Amino acid sequence: MTRQEAKNELYPIKEIEKDIKAIELEIERLMTVATKMTPSYGNKTTAAQKNKIEEAIVKIEEYRARLSRKIIEKMDYKNRCIEKVEKIEPKSLQKVLIYYYFMDYTMEKTAEAIQRSYQWTYSMYQSALDEYCKISDT
Repeated sequence: MTRQEAKNELYPIKEIEKDIKAIELEIERLMTVATKMTPSYGNKTTAAQKNKIEEAIVKIEEYRARLSRKIIEKMDYKNRCIEKVEKIEPKSLQKVLIYYYFMDYTMEKTAEAIQRSYQWTYSMYQSALDEYCKISDT
């Protein structure tokens, strides 16, 4: 396995996380819209308002179901990859991959988390990928 193949194997975790965040934002947006459409007491609700509220509720439920599927997909994918990552030695190399892929940190944020420079962290990342490749080839 090459570094690029290792990245290709791990990167879907980040993509799934981006999808999850987008779905969560859309649910939040729909909730805001539905709340704003809710009539105040004493005002009569028109049929159009009721339909918009019902449509928003249906969309929210659809997004929640989609969110649940994405979370399950993410967990399944993480479980498949984490076994290899946990075999990487030293543990400091594991941390880089865990922060970057599994916790969806940027490389800069990963460097902060492990209290190293960006350059040092990136070097560790490259070494971690090399170790991941070795483990995948066995």
